[in-house]
Amino acid sequence: MERPDDVPAGVVDHLPIGVFAIDADDALVVWNAHAERLTGRARERVLGSRLADAPLDDPTLHRIVDELRAGRPFAGRVPVLGDTGPTLYFRAVPVSLPGITVVGVLQDVVDTRAGDEAFALLDALWESAPVGLAYFDTALRYRRVNGAVLDIDGGTVDQRLGRTLEEVHGAVGATIADGLRGVLADGRARSAVPIRGRLWHGAGPPQEWRMSMYPVHAPDGQVLGCGVVLVDVTSSERNRRELARVAAQRAHALNRYQSLIEATSAAVWVREVDGSARRDAPGLRAITGQSVAQMRGWGFLDAVHPTHRATWRTSWERAVAAESAGVFSLDYRLRTAEGGYRWFRSRAVPVRTDGRVAQWVGTETDIDDAVRARDRLDLLARATLAMNSVTDTEGELDALAGAVVPDFADICRVYLVDPPRTGGTGITGRRSVTRTAPGLPESPMGDVRFVFGPAHPIARCVREAAPVLSAVPTIDAADWRPTPEMARWGIGIDAHSVLVAPVLSGGVVVAVLLFMGVGDRPPYTEDDLGLAGELGTRASAAVERATAFQQSRQVAVALQSAMLTEPPSVPGLEIEARYLPAAVGLAVGGDWFDAFPLPGGDLAVGVGDVAGHDLPAAAAMGQLRSMLRALADVDRPPSAAVTALDRVATRLGVTHFTTLVHGHVARRATGEVVFRWSNAGHPQPVLVAAAGEPEFLRGEVGVVLGVAPDSPRRDSEVVLPPGSTLLLYTDGLVERRRDPDDRAAADLLDLVRAHAGRPLGEFCDHLVRDSVADTDDDIVLLAVRVR
Repeated sequence: MERPDDVPAGVVDHLPIGVFAIDADDALVVWNAHAERLTGRARERVLGSRLADAPLDDPTLHRIVDELRAGRPFAGRVPVLGDTGPTLYFRAVPVSLPGITVVGVLQDVVDTRAGDEAFALLDALWESAPVGLAYFDTALRYRRVNGAVLDIDGGTVDQRLGRTLEEVHGAVGATIADGLRGVLADGRARSAVPIRGRLWHGAGPPQEWRMSMYPVHAPDGQVLGCGVVLVDVTSSERNRRELARVAAQRAHALNRYQSLIEATSAAVWVREVDGSARRDAPGLRAITGQSVAQMRGWGFLDAVHPTHRATWRTSWERAVAAESAGVFSLDYRLRTAEGGYRWFRSRAVPVRTDGRVAQWVGTETDIDDAVRARDRLDLLARATLAMNSVTDTEGELDALAGAVVPDFADICRVYLVDPPRTGGTGITGRRSVTRTAPGLPESPMGDVRFVFGPAHPIARCVREAAPVLSAVPTIDAADWRPTPEMARWGIGIDAHSVLVAPVLSGGVVVAVLLFMGVGDRPPYTEDDLGLAGELGTRASAAVERATAFQQSRQVAVALQSAMLTEPPSVPGLEIEARYLPAAVGLAVGGDWFDAFPLPGGDLAVGVGDVAGHDLPAAAAMGQLRSMLRALADVDRPPSAAVTALDRVATRLGVTHFTTLVHGHVARRATGEVVFRWSNAGHPQPVLVAAAGEPEFLRGEVGVVLGVAPDSPRRDSEVVLPPGSTLLLYTDGLVERRRDPDDRAAADLLDLVRAHAGRPLGEFCDHLVRDSVADTDDDIVLLAVRVR
């Protein structure tokens, strides 16, 4: 039996719903693993059987066959035969695919929404992929391509289907076809095969691709054709080659420079077989300032920085003890005669006599400038990346401080500067961020407000809008005017130099970065002043970007909020609504609520969620909300309005996936208040009794809008006792990224129960603020309480 050749078997078999397909002879040709688990029918028994042999009762079978033969989709609940068999959600649609006339899904009734979503995934599998996908039969003729292939290579689907690669692409097509023939011959997949050339018989532009080719098998193992995953790497490959060329040129120049330096400035020393020093090394002593006696034996290690000393000795002893001793090389910090530390590279080779190591000859090369230059570039890259990861001004400056401590500074502070006062010479503001290297005591901050006199380096930096290099003041420095506690703290940690850099926005200094060096860190130099200025420049760009982002986000949120009106005042009811935009990202979403009176006094309510977080989603939300208002009527049930909305919105292309709960709150002649509603794939409403006990309403859940507009919809109804509260919401209130124990729904009820006794406004505030969700999605909440 021929297996349909345009459904990747591996993907279908891993879907979390049952999937089946029927050919033109009403025989089952697809029956995935989840369908086996749901029905208890093994694939080997089911494949090839007729629809009449399916594990369903006769009335159900007749109804299914009639609907499908009429060319209409079928959806509903169907029982599986057997005393213990489950009731399944069943959905099938007629299709026109090679070898397939019907595709359907099976799912336990407790998760019909998942079934719809998975079915939609099957239909969108090819077109939604961000890479090109193509399928060829065994004659290597195009059988299917997705939109990404057309975006990458051009042309249309009709120009490909039924044609061979050579017919469509000429010489390049022949190269691709050779690879596919190899796949058909040995059944092995090929990954990331590079292809270069011009498509459309050499008429297209020069391009480069990476193609992964794999065989497609029938259940009996027969190869039905080949699949291709296509990625256009034209730009990235061109950039890679250019970067490699530039890197090679740079490496060559650096090697020449390094060779010149090592040939002219390296200090030479000689060590014994055991690695100790017995001979004088004047060049090394000139660097470290040690005497001959201080350097002898292992005394030369005393000049190595304490944090590098153990590593240096261990590496050196390991090289000396090695039977096949080779070149020893290590970069480390060495104390100089001036008292500071600089980076050196130690290199040594063994000198052999009669095949045995007689001594070691080594050099010490000053590489401090090169290391510091490399570290500066790394620091700038880390600081820029850290600032780009957040979108608020103070968060970016905090991220910058975290990136520079302790590599560049032992202490980093951020001062937010007040706008300049007319005639003022001092600087005021508040301390925003302080980062201190591990092992140093925290500074005595005191009042976060600061006042600096005109001679203070921060005041000079603000006044000149330029970086400043300064020494740390003494305790009696009148021009700095530090508090006694702050001055004693600076002296106690052995602080010796500071750098100050401005952060500008709109040409005005809005913040100042202060970097402090302490202990054995080399005092800051003019080179460091340049780096501080570059950090300030990058922080300024980040602040400008964050300010623009926040302004844009405020506009976007205002747009979303403007589409949502205040709930009306209705006698006998309290109505509260809340809208909370997503916590991150510059996005307006498609979540909405609505409550409006109907002729006759009934209240129409609704909560919906359009898929997406962008301006098109917000626009679709506004259209759907307006259309629903026009379609809602007291003389027609909510299900009729939802059905009409689905048909109109689908026909106009307003939505492809929208969930919605729409209903009427009505007071009967007896005084009883009822809620009648229709649900289109939306989370079930919650009803909170007057005593505070909540429960999910058990109404029927229909398919989402935009999927099957002709699907029948039904209404559900419940009495709202006095004092009870009806809660409608979007999934942003409850959804979680990971919920292995399926606790989100229960936790929502716990949250509702905890605050049910509060006034309705406070009740809604607590639900939004203490939400159990963690997806940073929009939250919409509509609550109606019966007085």
